[in-house]
Amino acid sequence: MACFDPDAAKKRIAPVHDLHSPSASASVASRTMVTAAVRERGERLHCRPTPGAVQGKRGPAVEPCEVLCKRFKNEAAAVYEILPLGADGQPRRTSPLSRYVISSNGTRNMLCFAEILNRNFTEEMVKGLTYAFIGIDRLEELSVISSKSVNVFHILRGGLNFRLVEVLRNAFGYKWHSSSFVSSQRVKSGSSFDVSDDAYRKFVIPENPTIYSGDIVATGVSLDNAMGYLARYLIDNRINLRNFVFVTIGCQEIEPILTSWHEQFKSLFPCYEKTILIYIEGRFVVAQEPAPLATKLPGTDLLRNYKLGSLHTPEFEYSQFEKLIIPLEACVIYDGGKKSFEPIHHMEEIRGFWRRQKSWAEQNHVTLWEEYNNRFPLDPYFADEEMTVPGSPDLLARQRSSMWWGLSQEEYRHLFQRFRWLWTDERLRWSRKPGSFLTVCDKKLLYLDSHIS
Repeated sequence: MACFDPDAAKKRIAPVHDLHSPSASASVASRTMVTAAVRERGERLHCRPTPGAVQGKRGPAVEPCEVLCKRFKNEAAAVYEILPLGADGQPRRTSPLSRYVISSNGTRNMLCFAEILNRNFTEEMVKGLTYAFIGIDRLEELSVISSKSVNVFHILRGGLNFRLVEVLRNAFGYKWHSSSFVSSQRVKSGSSFDVSDDAYRKFVIPENPTIYSGDIVATGVSLDNAMGYLARYLIDNRINLRNFVFVTIGCQEIEPILTSWHEQFKSLFPCYEKTILIYIEGRFVVAQEPAPLATKLPGTDLLRNYKLGSLHTPEFEYSQFEKLIIPLEACVIYDGGKKSFEPIHHMEEIRGFWRRQKSWAEQNHVTLWEEYNNRFPLDPYFADEEMTVPGSPDLLARQRSSMWWGLSQEEYRHLFQRFRWLWTDERLRWSRKPGSFLTVCDKKLLYLDSHIS
């Protein structure tokens, strides 16, 4: 076994400067260039939306190069692995990361219902992640690791939502795992994002640690910044990292960042084994200016539109048909920090979005069908390009074969029946009437007003 040389390690990782120091601007610029280069490399490895995709037309705007492969499922949770399809049409693991997407009743609830907040939000998170971690353990055998060597790395404040200390105790029976903290707040800086409020740091990390962390990720700027501080602490204190497990409600932008850190960890720490990335319910897609949405926050909103690149679980898709309003929300999560720690501001943020939607609907006589399909396209459920003739479970299976691998015909039948339960012939006709979306906006605002007043 090679020995860990901290002096050599320091030479291989750029120092992380205080953002308030004279060298801060140079440090930020350097990290920005590195992150951009890593992201460019990542985009060549993973699926990206096809330029010029037209919404509402048949066919995905993302090449079917990566699928969700079912690895574990019981009555409480499901675990899928993100894998590319090889030349033989079979899924093959090629990424240095182990990438999973988990689904559970608790995690679906907290993403589908924007009004679940504060303690109720974190309770759903803990319940859902506990069941999901039991499934992950079947694949990665994480529970055999001694809790004395486990550390939970909290990225403040969004990382507190994941309650990983409690999840690990519930799922694996841990009681000796420790916690570390770093603040890393993303802020808008011109057309991009930077980091501020990152002065607080408290590290207590054991020898040969397996580190767990979690955060809501849209651009990955705050994560990249926090990882820099973590790496510096490990090197300065001669700690040889063993594994890194990251849980997120997020998008693909995280993957090139974690891939870069995985490569550095393999180089820096001789005992380093693996990096595990766990998405909750889906690898969503962050809103960009070209997205066909009138109301959006580019670089912030996480969208569930598969044509723009969302790769979500079939269970999550099923949950979208529980209520008509669910896929029409601005984001699958909104601001996680506000949802837990500023619930009144969170509700005001939701109400502000729906007020803007109402104004847009009034001015443009928007149909419900148009807005719904811009946010959650339904074309796989239809037999024709105009989406007037509902399809069948067999047709849905063929349409979704570029997204899900290993589903049974019964699962597709179950999903298609749920779609038809919500989208009856009567609702399909009504949704195409000019101004129908305004009715939805009015009802949502009345509901929100009753909560806040």
